[in-house]
Amino acid sequence: MSYQKAKPRKLADGTIRSYWYECEAYRDENGRSRERVLKYLGVNPNVRTFPLDEALARKVAPVVATSASPTEIMNLLKDQGYNVPFRPGKVELINLPPLRRLSLRIE
Repeated sequence: MSYQKAKPRKLADGTIRSYWYECEAYRDENGRSRERVLKYLGVNPNVRTFPLDEALARKVAPVVATSASPTEIMNLLKDQGYNVPFRPGKVELINLPPLRRLSLRIE
């Protein structure tokens, strides 16, 4: 079973920033408990970025443009196969022009 873990780091200016990881516990060959990092989540674990193809972007864009409820957005994404494990507060469509890629950023 995996869990989220924050690792605080002190920056050069003295502020502390937490970096989030998805980890799991396991036992090594000597029977001691260890921790394995599965995935880096960034500085905020409640931000997800999903790549979109053009057809899905056309379905999501009207919902994002209007003030749809977080539940409506979650249901639309779930119907398309994207699992968002938290209630979104802010949803943005991101266009990366040189690469011509669309993505959906959810906070």
